[in-house]
Amino acid sequence: MQVVVQSPAALDADVVASLARRLQATSVAYQGPALARLALPPQADAQRQAVHAACQALGLDSAVLPPGRVLADFKLAVFDMDSTLIDIECIDELADLVGKKDEVAALTEQAMQSGKVDYDTSLRMRTRLLAGLPVSAFGPLYDARVRFSPGAHALVAGLRQAGLKTAIVSGGFDYFTGRVRAELGVDVDHSNRLAVRDGRLTGELEGPLINARLKAAHLSRLCAEMGIPTSAAIAIGDGSNDREMMALAGLSVGFRPKPILRPLVNVVIDHLGLDSLLEALAAPPAGRAPS
Repeated sequence: MQVVVQSPAALDADVVASLARRLQATSVAYQGPALARLALPPQADAQRQAVHAACQALGLDSAVLPPGRVLADFKLAVFDMDSTLIDIECIDELADLVGKKDEVAALTEQAMQSGKVDYDTSLRMRTRLLAGLPVSAFGPLYDARVRFSPGAHALVAGLRQAGLKTAIVSGGFDYFTGRVRAELGVDVDHSNRLAVRDGRLTGELEGPLINARLKAAHLSRLCAEMGIPTSAAIAIGDGSNDREMMALAGLSVGFRPKPILRPLVNVVIDHLGLDSLLEALAAPPAGRAPS
């Protein structure tokens, strides 16, 4: 097992050495000034939570990977959208337009942070609060408030260059996933559809509700269509609604992950951009210590 640690600045050799002792690493190899690979005993994978916590305390991003695992091992990357590819929750911003952002944001946090609130019920409750909002407001809201997460463009470009298919599978709404897909160059998107009557939201959803179960089902279906095992997929998200698709995937990546997700993922990105995943999965050169 290996742990890849990354930092926004050059790694402190003493900090890395201390971490290596704490994790009982058998070797340390540097890959540039801001990335190091620590070789750990095989049982380290069962201690992801402790590894991530130790790295978090030192201000480091961390990846717990099997030895030799590289980007070329994967064929598909599936992204959550809200608070992953973009830095907002679109439903909260829509609610702001009808003066109900605080109410909706509280329901969003309860559903995504703890998983204790039933996601389906929560989403339907939040959607009903949007009733009457004109769909003509979507475009101006997107232009004014949607910002891509650091490294989103570079990661998608790097994945596509490496030959991976990319997908957005989101509990968000199709107007937003469609625009994000087009701007990033993602191959496909699947998300929830808001019912509209006379140019205004009815407060209801159309079609199957994309929840944690259907996110996992979409990942499984995409893999089947490509003729690959789910172990050849990467799942990237931030909240409790991503757990099931992450459990299926061969690699799970938490971007600024909620506490409920942290113990479950292979990769935690707290400080760097999404594109740091490309470096974590790059084939390592011969190790060297920093000067």
